[in-house]
Amino acid sequence: PVVLWMIVVFKFSSEPADISENTSLNVTRKIAQVIISKDVTEEQKNEKIEALDSVIRKVAHFTLYAIGGFLGLLYVNIYEIDDKKKIGYSVIAGFLYSVSDEIHQIFVPGRAGMITDVIIDTMGVVTGVCACLLIIKVINKLYEKRKC
Repeated sequence: PVVLWMIVVFKFSSEPADISENTSLNVTRKIAQVIISKDVTEEQKNEKIEALDSVIRKVAHFTLYAIGGFLGLLYVNIYEIDDKKKIGYSVIAGFLYSVSDEIHQIFVPGRAGMITDVIIDTMGVVTGVCACLLIIKVINKLYEKRKC
């Protein structure tokens, strides 16, 4: 699953800027249909869509890397190592993959590597790791109760 996730991220990052922006804008327009009032002018609607698009792109980064953090911790959890090391390895691996992803984007037409995206991605990784830890702890507690 982690390798499949990495391939998906790499594919998204390989899209030239115009294709990536068009994909993002299509998603934003669909969301805008639901949340933007029908009583606004077309110009106001376009301004709101433009502002919303930036937020949606950053939320997509965060969410994609939260999934990666979750999968990363699941992967390292199979090893008999200290929990702190599992967390550290997962977060560091996610951070390094984010850095490599942003470096990769420098070579894609119209794209740029951005430090802010690395920060957002890493926050996503940490959130995914925390979510995975929480789920593992809940499952372990339920399992312990069944054993009694």
